[in-house]
Amino acid sequence: MSVAGSLGQRLTARRGSWHHSKLVATLSQGEDATLAEAEEKELQEILRISASNKKLKKTKVSESDGHFFENFSALTDQQESFHFRQNPGGSEVPEQTEDDILASKIDHPCKDVPKLSKKEIVDLYRSILSVIQFRLCASNQSFPPDLELYGYMHDMFKVYVSVNEHNSMVLTISKGAPPDTVLMVTVQEAKDLIGKDVSGLSDPFCVMGILASGESKKPFVTNSRVPHGTCSPHLHHKEKGSHGNQDLQSTSIIKEQLNPKWNENFRFVLGCAVQTGWFHIDVWDHDEETTVMEVVKKSGDIQSVKGVKRLLKEVIQSTRLGGSNPDDFLGYVNIKLDAIPSWGLSGWYPLKSKSSRSKASSGEIFLKLKMSLQRADQSYQVLSPTAVHRILWFHIVHYEVARLDQLGAWDGELPSRAMTILQQHAVQYEISDLHQSLCRWLAYSQECTMCVIDFKSFYTYGETLKRSWKPFALSADEEQYLQKSFHSFITYAVDMLHRQQDMFPPTNKLALRRLQYLLLCLSQINEMEFAERNVLFQPNCQAVILAAIKEDIHNWYSKKQSEMVDAKPEIERVSSLAGLTNTINGQFQRLLQFVHNTYQTVFEIPYFTIVYKEMDLRLMADVTRCLTSTVSHHTLDDVEGEEYSQRSTALFELYLALRDFVGFSENLTEGDQADLEIKGYHKFFKKAVEKWLNVSRKRAAERIKKAVELDQVALVDTMVKHSTSAVDVATCFAQIREFWQRLDWPDTVGSYVFVAKVTDDICHGAVSYANIIHDKLRQNGYYDDEGQFDVTDQLCIAINNIEQVRRSLAIMPESLGWQRIQVAMEMEYGEMAGRQCQDTLQTMMASADEDMVNVIEHVVQRVGERMRPDLRRFLRALLAAHIHSCIDDNTRQGQETSAMDVSKNLQFLQAIDPLMEYLDTNMITLHNCLLKSNFDRILQDIWIVLVDELSKIISNKNKALHGKPLLFCRLNDTLDILSDFFYADTKGLALPTLHNATYMEMKSYTESNMADTHELIEAFYGQKLQEVEEIIESNKESLLGTLTVKCYYNDVTNHLCIMLVNAKNITPKDRSGMSDPYVILELQPSFVFPKSSPRKSKIVKETVHPLFDETFEFPVTKDQCKNRGACLHLIMYDHDVIGSDDLEGETFLSLQDIPGVKQAFESSYAAVKAVPLPLRLPEKNNNTPFLLSTLKQRPTDRVAQEFAKKRAQLLKRAKVAP
Repeated sequence: MSVAGSLGQRLTARRGSWHHSKLVATLSQGEDATLAEAEEKELQEILRISASNKKLKKTKVSESDGHFFENFSALTDQQESFHFRQNPGGSEVPEQTEDDILASKIDHPCKDVPKLSKKEIVDLYRSILSVIQFRLCASNQSFPPDLELYGYMHDMFKVYVSVNEHNSMVLTISKGAPPDTVLMVTVQEAKDLIGKDVSGLSDPFCVMGILASGESKKPFVTNSRVPHGTCSPHLHHKEKGSHGNQDLQSTSIIKEQLNPKWNENFRFVLGCAVQTGWFHIDVWDHDEETTVMEVVKKSGDIQSVKGVKRLLKEVIQSTRLGGSNPDDFLGYVNIKLDAIPSWGLSGWYPLKSKSSRSKASSGEIFLKLKMSLQRADQSYQVLSPTAVHRILWFHIVHYEVARLDQLGAWDGELPSRAMTILQQHAVQYEISDLHQSLCRWLAYSQECTMCVIDFKSFYTYGETLKRSWKPFALSADEEQYLQKSFHSFITYAVDMLHRQQDMFPPTNKLALRRLQYLLLCLSQINEMEFAERNVLFQPNCQAVILAAIKEDIHNWYSKKQSEMVDAKPEIERVSSLAGLTNTINGQFQRLLQFVHNTYQTVFEIPYFTIVYKEMDLRLMADVTRCLTSTVSHHTLDDVEGEEYSQRSTALFELYLALRDFVGFSENLTEGDQADLEIKGYHKFFKKAVEKWLNVSRKRAAERIKKAVELDQVALVDTMVKHSTSAVDVATCFAQIREFWQRLDWPDTVGSYVFVAKVTDDICHGAVSYANIIHDKLRQNGYYDDEGQFDVTDQLCIAINNIEQVRRSLAIMPESLGWQRIQVAMEMEYGEMAGRQCQDTLQTMMASADEDMVNVIEHVVQRVGERMRPDLRRFLRALLAAHIHSCIDDNTRQGQETSAMDVSKNLQFLQAIDPLMEYLDTNMITLHNCLLKSNFDRILQDIWIVLVDELSKIISNKNKALHGKPLLFCRLNDTLDILSDFFYADTKGLALPTLHNATYMEMKSYTESNMADTHELIEAFYGQKLQEVEEIIESNKESLLGTLTVKCYYNDVTNHLCIMLVNAKNITPKDRSGMSDPYVILELQPSFVFPKSSPRKSKIVKETVHPLFDETFEFPVTKDQCKNRGACLHLIMYDHDVIGSDDLEGETFLSLQDIPGVKQAFESSYAAVKAVPLPLRLPEKNNNTPFLLSTLKQRPTDRVAQEFAKKRAQLLKRAKVAP
């Protein structure tokens, strides 16, 4: 094994140990996170610390300017806090209590309980006692005892009826004859009946009656012998052993229906049967008495097998002698009379069959059954039953209201005694549902003060009245009663809406619920037919409510306005106006969330729009009056210090409140927003914003200086450090940005001037901070050149500080809304104006960023320069040891080395250790203390210095290195070790950064000097072939012309066959403007083709487009053609009779890819494609700067010297070529 190979292996092993150095391990920490993620994490960390520092404490830095920025940030925080407190979910909103609401109640405008005479009172009282005495109820129905009902009545009327009178009337009624009980039946409809006719349908009708206890409950039988009408059922007779002698009643016949609808009413006087009797109803299919022929004629109607059976049945019935009942039975229902409750029964009842042996019946019937009493002639009574019922409702409701223990919202629920009396009276006197609903509404409306009856109950009563309403069902007096009641209720409700903010505060859930039902009640009245025939709202319902809303808001604003401080110091009036505006905003939030939707849903009234526009007029008038006076008499330009802080604070408080006020206008339509007065509020504050920005720039500059003065080291994480000044400065900039963000200036186009000023102020402050940090480093001796340089925390912290503040600039475009401004400018002034604005802002930030990066790089470059002497010292020691070893090995190049030789060469490994230890220690310190971006900058700068120093050392020792390939091998390994170290398994510098021009030049230089002569020559020709290929692929026209050839390898003769076709556009060399060209053809490298001598073409006279059309053959093998760098070298000359021939140019053709070399090919020029090759002049330092120089520096190598000499001759001819 050669010495170079042995050392190469050892150095590779040693290189592996450095490749896995401490730096690599350090850089590998967190390798799963990408660079972008790490950078973002660091940026978010500094912003988090900045925000935390701002919110949690006021530092000594902020104390230096009286907490200028913190105070203004607190304004927006206070505004947000106010919104939370005013928000319905906030805990600090004072909720108005029920007592507060009830204290401002409104009395009902009409509370007229009917005035009755003594006779009317006695008449009414006697009627109710009779109702109690003869109650109607089911056997299982429970009622309060009679004594309780009598007692309840007497307590209610004790003012009018004495105890003796009461007892006398009770005794009289109890001795009288009881009235007859009456059953009222409504047969409404049936469904899903069985079809009995041939057509599959039926002609149903019902027969019903009362069955006494013990009577058969079989179906009633119809008598076919008795004539009957076309649409009437057969009359019924009593069969032996069937039903008792009760009157039967029947419905009409519904033709051809299985779901008939009758809706017919019937009345039965029950007598004593009420206790044990039954109500019985049959459903029949009516069949006319027909002849056989008539039945046969129906055969055409048969549609199924069942139709055939029905036809046969009709034939049998028509031939039956003495047939008594041709009707078909469909089913029956039995209902026990004592099971019918006082309020009646209604529902679907399934039809039953005749017996268990009969075919099951199908279908259901809907019945309504109610009990009533039929009293003797009562013409002596003064009051009608409906009048009694109405007056009874009045007295009961009034009595219950008087008995309430405390004021509050009563749900209108009556006790069971009252409900029993009202229900029994309605049942016994057959009071209709409409009249009952009317009486209840009239009675409750008399007590509709808000503190008594809940409006939900009114809405329920109104719905009942609405459902039972029948046109013209009420008398004129009753309608007048209702109209008066409606009008009184509307008046009362509108009066309450006039004071809505007090009566229905949006923070009180119960009050809001009452408001919702109050509006529903008004809508209910407005939609009733009665309301359409009697105009209750003037001019209409919506107009009345709109007027009430406006008056309510007007009164509320006036009340709040009166609470403002009417002080002479105008700044206090500004603060009071800000407080008023915030109060309005809080009310807006609640009205919008809880009240607006109710008005919109019930009446389609845009409640919030109405409220907002009313507030807009009133508030803007006050704002104009206040700010016009303040701005005209007390400008902010001539005040400073505490006075400025007080005035500006008050103004910005008002601005923020008005900003939020305008924000609520987003809930209005675009049309409504266009008419608002408040839209121009921001114009009053333009001067104040300008003044604040000017002051903030000055205060920021002072704070930056103070922050650096009070600097303290802070740990972001376990290793990366920065100082408190970076946090303080970043916080200051964040507060300036946040102040502008929260201003939310409404004029986007006009805000460009302010945003440009904010951007410039922040950029100026950031650059100023970088310069101050840099000056502090200089003052601390960072730029002194004394002693060995080692990385310190002070250096890393300084660089980190500048980088952190620089990063804080990156969020300005988004936080300051640059894009929004650009869009607004484009819409207003065109695309060019918008782009110019954006470019101006970007230029400001880019300039500041560049200035700060320059400061960082200036510091970073100094790190490299400070390390340069140390690096130079280590490299010199390395090369000194390296050279000493090489001198001992010089005479044994290319031979096997002894153990002693290897031991001497290991001095190189010992020599490189100090350099690597120095780099490792300092790089780890830098990595642990610097941000990633700063570490990359320093790493790159140190690499540049290191490579530069190595290049200078090699250049200075150039003569001593010549002719020593082993030494260059070691130099090459040194470059590889250093490159791997700085690459650090992809965690360090990127390969394009490492392989810069200087590195690649050294690498090429060392590799060239390491290589064998043949390898260098092969590399040279390989490079030339690549250059020609690149020109051909680029399709660039050659300035010296092209030479076209055809070439292939003949497998039969083992010859390389070349046809020199022609040339085009060659350079004219003669005075005539022509040339006499010829071509020299050589196979290169010559040591690969030792038996192939050069060939020369014919001379073509006076042309720049010569046509050669010559062929040449070279005896070579395929393996020779496949050799690295194997090519056809073509050199074109211009033949001169006198003097040397002029060089036209040279070109190269690779032999590896010609037809026939890699695969079989037809031996014919016709099958070969012509290849145009660009002509070029030889260049000294083209892409092989060290190849020729290396060969020249090998004087004992004959091949190297001959090759160098030949290329030198071509170069000489190229220089003298015209």
